[in-house]
Amino acid sequence: MDPVITLLFSLLLAHLLADFVLQSDRDVAEKTNAGIFAKHIAFVSVLSWALAGDWRNWLIPLVIGSTHALLDAAKLWGLRRGWCASRLFIWDQAAHIAVIFGLTGWYATGGAFENALHHTLGGTFPQLLLLGCGLIVTVRVGGLVIGMTTSGLLAQIQIDPRENRATQDADQLREGLRDGGRVIGQLERALIFFFVLIGRPEAVAFLVAAKSVFRVGELTKHSRKEAEYILIGTLMSFGWGLSIAWLTGYLLERLAHS
Repeated sequence: MDPVITLLFSLLLAHLLADFVLQSDRDVAEKTNAGIFAKHIAFVSVLSWALAGDWRNWLIPLVIGSTHALLDAAKLWGLRRGWCASRLFIWDQAAHIAVIFGLTGWYATGGAFENALHHTLGGTFPQLLLLGCGLIVTVRVGGLVIGMTTSGLLAQIQIDPRENRATQDADQLREGLRDGGRVIGQLERALIFFFVLIGRPEAVAFLVAAKSVFRVGELTKHSRKEAEYILIGTLMSFGWGLSIAWLTGYLLERLAHS
């Protein structure tokens, strides 16, 4: 196994863990706070150093940490000026990934690198890294992407101020748990990821049927806009989960035969 491939997946997993697992919603909202910003940069730097496995090599955490700080600072600057948050998110993530590919490309052209974890675990290590990347992209990144994509649809769903009090009270009683929809989406995408990778994609059909049974009664109680919003979000969630799971499975096969 090419150690540069292992480095690539190591840095990608470190980035995904720092940005989408260890960074809470509160951290994102208060990122202008110097302490929270520094904590985030420390997380991505330490994780990159630890997973890269070349623990005498300080160039990797230095490059990753410094570029991550500059890119995040640029994103915050754009947000303060009212730039589109979704576009900034896409450009920010693309730039982080470009840095990772650039750094691994430099090592591929002759930079000295040795991963102690790769030597210990062998070919299992890059496969574990890839599984971690695939799971985070499926579960956590998928939720953010779907949320940004459907944000315009959500803005169309508003309570009509002309509705009477009884109708508004009934809507409050139907209101679900806080973050309940997010957790449900994460669980369904995690199950899809698991089913596809164990070679049982047909089980996803049962997952769709089960969710449909629970949703059918709920859809009849909502307006057409709300029902369409729920259906669009559900279809996007299943589509995202299946796509990333199949891509992860394909890359795992390529790793196994490399």
